[in-house]
Amino acid sequence: MSPLTEPTRLTLAKGQPVPNDPNFAFNSLLLHGNGANGSTVITDSSGSPKTVTPFGNAQISTAQSKFGGSSIAFDGTGDYLIAPAGDAFNFGTLPFTIECWVWRKAGIVANQTIFSQRTATSGVTFLIGTSDSIRAFFGAGFGAVTSPIAVPAEAFAHVALTYPGFGGAFTLWMNGQNVASSSPFGHVFEDNVAPFIGARPTTTENLNGYIDDLRITKGVARYTSNFTPPTAPFPDF
Repeated sequence: MSPLTEPTRLTLAKGQPVPNDPNFAFNSLLLHGNGANGSTVITDSSGSPKTVTPFGNAQISTAQSKFGGSSIAFDGTGDYLIAPAGDAFNFGTLPFTIECWVWRKAGIVANQTIFSQRTATSGVTFLIGTSDSIRAFFGAGFGAVTSPIAVPAEAFAHVALTYPGFGGAFTLWMNGQNVASSSPFGHVFEDNVAPFIGARPTTTENLNGYIDDLRITKGVARYTSNFTPPTAPFPDF
């Protein structure tokens, strides 16, 4: 593995205010899930906005929300989002954080993907497992980490996956609590692969539920000890 390198960050123009989020410049993707009911326009509010393409019936819904009156709905059958491949998602051996508020439908006995960037042999998938707990697995045979605690059914929970960088452990967080940690071996990331939200790149293991305020941060493991979950939408600056 290569040593850590400094990730690309935004440069503030003279006179710009200090960001509300000191790590905003490291955001690769920021999806608030705001919009009109039924809209298929999924807006990226990161500092470098990307085109997010919905597939199936993935859309904005006012049926459930944590913040803002709407979220992104997935019906469990062919619904997912794709953001374009590129440097923003080439994690390499850098730290990162994947987090969102997730609402899962009760009674689903299947893996349900939150975020996946992988090929058949490499990459990372962050999901709700068949035991209803959050889980992440890495590459092909590089290991997995699973929480022993189930995600509440039909209620929003804040879930996160963090990695502190080369040699560190992957950690799962739910509602601000460290619920599992593990150190895989081998190279687990796959650069220049498009990230999927709501399904794996094979378009299987679809989420049946809602995602609100999804944020991907490259270069920063935002959580290193138990924390209070966000009480407001992630800042746009």
